[in-house]
Amino acid sequence: MLDIGPLFLIALDGKTLTPEEKEAISLFGLRHFIFFSRNLGSYGETRALLEELETLAGKGLRAIDQEGGPVSRLKPPHFPGLKAPLSLASEEDPEEAVAREAVLCARELKRWGFNFNLAPVLDLGEETAPSFLKGRTFGGDPQMVAGLARVYIRAFLDEGLLCCAKHFPGLGGVEVDPHQGLPVKETVEEEDLLPFLEAIRIGVPAVMTTHLLIPAWDKEPATFSPKIVKFLRENLGFKGLILTDDLFMGGALARASLEEAVLRAFLAGHDLLLLCGEFHKSIDALAIFSEECQKSLILRKKVGERLSFIEKQLHPSI
Repeated sequence: MLDIGPLFLIALDGKTLTPEEKEAISLFGLRHFIFFSRNLGSYGETRALLEELETLAGKGLRAIDQEGGPVSRLKPPHFPGLKAPLSLASEEDPEEAVAREAVLCARELKRWGFNFNLAPVLDLGEETAPSFLKGRTFGGDPQMVAGLARVYIRAFLDEGLLCCAKHFPGLGGVEVDPHQGLPVKETVEEEDLLPFLEAIRIGVPAVMTTHLLIPAWDKEPATFSPKIVKFLRENLGFKGLILTDDLFMGGALARASLEEAVLRAFLAGHDLLLLCGEFHKSIDALAIFSEECQKSLILRKKVGERLSFIEKQLHPSI
């Protein structure tokens, strides 16, 4: 069977590995995992899970959404309470505040055993932002968001942790939550792209796309759009890892089944495919993707090229 596992950043069901999860890790060569509150207990419990994963899967990405504020998978008393990005941007010295929190977050994540934080959020949004973005952004001023993104990313890089700019090309101004459905934004302005350009300029290791339809750009949502992924690569000059948002989200499933979403997001040019739902459904989708690869020499070649690229990007970081 083709070793497709390293193409996926996949969630587990609980705080300990099930026999089915152990079998799938071996069968597909899974290496990269994302963790949610359902996976996280005490420091000792979490370290035990991470150590067992390293024994079974080897070294790989151990990812988490630790943005601060409303989206923080690790919470007190186990983990320091981190302020929301919008709150940090409102402090007297926002750059100092962001640097302080980013360093604290990075050091604590490293101590726990995580090496990839899916932050910062670079969408533009004020207090009036829709509920799914409220508090998660650095604000609505693109220059300020770009400047604070620079501080945040540099802090993580200085601490030796990977981070991720999201949600490209920008969810500012949309009303529909991509967790629930597919938002539409007629076009993307230069101001939406400015924070991402700054993140790329200073060497952000990863960029996450979003489930967003932009009719002026493409008839396909960004998740399934080779044109938008190519724009990120060629027009913006990004040379790092491009990952999807969760393919279980309503914004992806509005246009495809989970199995179709995996194939279409891969063909669009994403390096890592994010699967955060029930593990058995993720594995069913992997099995179908593997079957498609067996049928197509071109697809197998693309998989090989993508795996080599991922390995090159992650070595020697992990």
